[in-house]
Amino acid sequence: MAVGILHRVAAAIAALVAVAGLALSAPATAEAPAHARAVRARADAAGLVGGQVEVVQTNASLSEALTPLPAIPFSTAPASGIPIIHVDDGARYQHFGGVGATMTDSSAWLLHHELRPGTSNALMDDRFGSGGIRLSFLRVPMGASDFTVHGRPYTYDDRPRGKSDPRLLHFSVAHDRAYVLPTLRQAHRLNPRLKILANPWSPPAWMKTNHALYNHRDHATLLRSAYGPLAEYFVKFLQAYAHQGVRVAAITPQNEPLQGTGYPGMHFSAPVEARFVARYLRPALQAARFRTKIYGYDYSWGSQLQSYVPALLSSAAGRALAGIAFHCYYGNPTVMSQLHQLDPKLDQVVSECAQGITTWNTPELVISAMRNWASSVALWAVALDPSGGPVQPPNSGCNGCTGMVTISERAHSVSFSRDYFELGQVSRFVQLGAVRIDSEHFVTYPGIDTVTPGLDDVAFLNPDGSKVLVAYNNSAAPASFDVETDGRYFAYTAPANAMTTFVWDRP
Repeated sequence: MAVGILHRVAAAIAALVAVAGLALSAPATAEAPAHARAVRARADAAGLVGGQVEVVQTNASLSEALTPLPAIPFSTAPASGIPIIHVDDGARYQHFGGVGATMTDSSAWLLHHELRPGTSNALMDDRFGSGGIRLSFLRVPMGASDFTVHGRPYTYDDRPRGKSDPRLLHFSVAHDRAYVLPTLRQAHRLNPRLKILANPWSPPAWMKTNHALYNHRDHATLLRSAYGPLAEYFVKFLQAYAHQGVRVAAITPQNEPLQGTGYPGMHFSAPVEARFVARYLRPALQAARFRTKIYGYDYSWGSQLQSYVPALLSSAAGRALAGIAFHCYYGNPTVMSQLHQLDPKLDQVVSECAQGITTWNTPELVISAMRNWASSVALWAVALDPSGGPVQPPNSGCNGCTGMVTISERAHSVSFSRDYFELGQVSRFVQLGAVRIDSEHFVTYPGIDTVTPGLDDVAFLNPDGSKVLVAYNNSAAPASFDVETDGRYFAYTAPANAMTTFVWDRP
């Protein structure tokens, strides 16, 4: 992308255009009876056509949790008086790259050490196996995030203060061999198509101007002498993980590059990231014959991206980047649609969204992000304990965060969050390589961390020819709607705050 486009890119990203929608009014009728009556009435009046629609649902109370419901027969005519979602596979968008979460040091510890082997294996199979929810996207910190078992940060080349190691003679992933790597290997065995995105919260302290892992007041930067060693640090990490049987598909240079932290972090401005990627990281990967994808930014939907992302894309680094990684904070997903208009070849992923501290719940996050060109979406922690840890004190970065599952160190037991089942409403039915297809929805994303009440949805065409519609009724009342696909219709009434998956045309 030419340098002259920088100002136009920034202006376009700054002008967030909410997707237009239609308010959905839902009758306050009993949910199951209304649905049954609608099906019977249409069968009698309109006549049925071949085929049925599979229905699986997770509701707010979890009395339904990935629960199969009675199949719905197709009809030749729509129901009257309710909105219609037209699913059109003639209009195709981005490919589906998977959904998942982050395997922090704490998560791996809890899974590997705090559950009995049978329970741990069953949980991993439920997560990644073909009979479970089939998660296919994992984010992995390179070294410590703020969520470490013993609350002590670390990297793969820590040296005493005043010492450095520019040749990386002391580099080692020994820390990860105990439980992180075994857990990742098990996930890979269960899902060989699992995609891992890795990135550092901080490089080794001797590479930084503050000679420490933290980034108080966002003042810690990369020493100019450390550009080359940091690139080789990435290479050694990829080599070590590959040697341990873990393939890393993608990396980002720095987690949250403009965020001051009391835990591992570093200020990494757009010009610095651009220089590092173009002159050091990509050449180092090429020299080592790695085809690992590089994603830039790895920060929020907020105002920071208005200058940061255009600066990356208009620099030499733009040609080296496979895409841009976002976190779901301080903005809304329409910025990704704006970015897609400017560079349609650029892949976009949501690499972090911490449930418990954001207003984007899992159904709305996945649906809205994928309607706005995200190929993959990751929540925060795969697992946490009942107190929201283990975490480096005083937990200044994610106080109140919840995991996909909660694992008790005392009882050695596991409990499943609603997020677990809601991710499964997507990952269990949308196949890797599926393409998003067109569908109407009835909400907008008008401002920071907000979505209007109503029915949101996203549709996919799977590689095997089946179609999937994932819908979420975020309102406080049931919502009735009709779905049209290839001239066939089916109607449904979604309970308040329920996530429902519809599948049809299986081969």
